[in-house]
Amino acid sequence: MIDYIILGSLTIRNMSGYEIRKLMSYSTAFFSNVSFGSIYPALNKLEKNGLVVVKEVVDTGRYKKIYEITEEGRSLFQDMMAEPLRPFNFRYEILIRIFFAQNLSNQQLLTLINEHLTQLSDLASDLKEIGQSHMKGANNYQKYALQFGHDFYDFLIKWYQDLIIELEEEPLEQ
Repeated sequence: MIDYIILGSLTIRNMSGYEIRKLMSYSTAFFSNVSFGSIYPALNKLEKNGLVVVKEVVDTGRYKKIYEITEEGRSLFQDMMAEPLRPFNFRYEILIRIFFAQNLSNQQLLTLINEHLTQLSDLASDLKEIGQSHMKGANNYQKYALQFGHDFYDFLIKWYQDLIIELEEEPLEQ
């Protein structure tokens, strides 16, 4: 997945590892679980395999590595984009806890859900900020992905708020 994201990022423009990391922090990090620590090892591997080339430039008196996708890298990326999708596999820890909620008190469950609502609200806020500050100049496809994120968090927040109302009206049976 990291190779895919890096190559895709380099189809936008040539970038340093830091710029790729920054782009990921406000884009693909919301729908992939790639760690930022894996970027530089992946860049080294991509360079070794001839999928990217690196150029050292001096920027404000400091050496900086700028990565550029090669034709081979672009071709591989296009092949990856054309691959059939893998089966959708959704894992969501809080649903496991809700499924086995008979082992929690109603208050414990409400606390857990409220904590998760706070997490979701924070993520939705982060996404809104990204939309306001980083999406100027984004293409329509990037905007579609951002809109999906907004809609997704809105759905989850409403779903958990409705669940809280239901649990407060009719506490779980133990």
